[in-house]
Amino acid sequence: MEISQMFFGKIGYIYSYSSTILILSLMLIISLRLFMSRRKKAYFSLTISLIIIISQYILLIILTLNNSTNLESTEYLAQFLQVLAFILINMGIYQLYNSSNSRVYTYFLIFIALGITIAVVRYVLVINQTNPSVQFLLFQNIWIEIYLLALTFLGFYIISPHVGQRMKYQAALTIYFFSLLSRIINHYMLDEPKPSLLLIENFAPIMFYIILFIIIFDRVVELLQAIYDSSIKDGLTGLYNRHYFFNRVAECINQGDRVSILFCDIDNFKKLNDTKGHQMGDRVLKKVAAILTEESENIGITGRYGGEELVVLLTDTSLRVEQVAERIRGRVEAEASVTVSIGYSKNRKSISPQELIEQADMAMYQSKKTGKNKVTAYPAH
Repeated sequence: MEISQMFFGKIGYIYSYSSTILILSLMLIISLRLFMSRRKKAYFSLTISLIIIISQYILLIILTLNNSTNLESTEYLAQFLQVLAFILINMGIYQLYNSSNSRVYTYFLIFIALGITIAVVRYVLVINQTNPSVQFLLFQNIWIEIYLLALTFLGFYIISPHVGQRMKYQAALTIYFFSLLSRIINHYMLDEPKPSLLLIENFAPIMFYIILFIIIFDRVVELLQAIYDSSIKDGLTGLYNRHYFFNRVAECINQGDRVSILFCDIDNFKKLNDTKGHQMGDRVLKKVAAILTEESENIGITGRYGGEELVVLLTDTSLRVEQVAERIRGRVEAEASVTVSIGYSKNRKSISPQELIEQADMAMYQSKKTGKNKVTAYPAH
């Protein structure tokens, strides 16, 4: 077998179509499982489009293996399925990043209706011809190819600005565009297909679907990470929530780590909310949380324990806890237009996670009682 046949002949087509089906099947498994578990519209659109695309490539394999000229209608069906699947898969990509409304559905339905119209008109024109010539059939077939080319352009201008992985998506559309262009030139403009264009036509779709697979996979990872973060983090401040923070403290103590707890409370926070409103209170809370996060970076983690109470778990034993606490207190006073009372406690033998946190809390209340805007160690006398 000549090497050129592996890339340009019938074997090249079969290899290209089979490789594409394999990639599409992996995408279908992921999309179907996500749809079954989460029932999102994006996964439904992707699942349907992938089923259609796989059906299209199966038809293409049948056409390639069967040289009969009586399969011309099957070839056109494969072209129409390609248009329908392209619209649906791009709709799925859009829905991965955006909520769908009636306007969005109207646009996609219009695109599908135009594709159906082109297919029906072509069918009527061909069926009314007794013995249509090859040139006539090519002229009718090219319109759906041109429509698909136009849809690729629309993808750049309509969908691309609204997806998170814009560069990848644009790269995929560019590859798809050159694949379509190569096919149009080879099949409709040249007497003999050029091997270089056949190579692009055969293998560019593989790259197109590989990039789409990466886009879908990365987006799913992003969504799963977001779901996980929402389960362990406070929605307002971005700090870890009380449950997660306590579990991390317990984990460190069970491992015998020498850790410390800072317990911070914003002074006069209720008065701030009552006089300046909850929006101002939220802004102050987020600012204080940001200061705690910056000061504890690489040396511990921060959490929101409840209301205006913020906590820090320090895991770096080389630091002096009182210095970290004092630095936080000073920055809050200088940058957040409020003050904080801070208490801290250090891990000792035979102490439970709850006791360690309660000791820091007691030290913080001692700061409150003795004037606020200060740092107190446990035990506080």
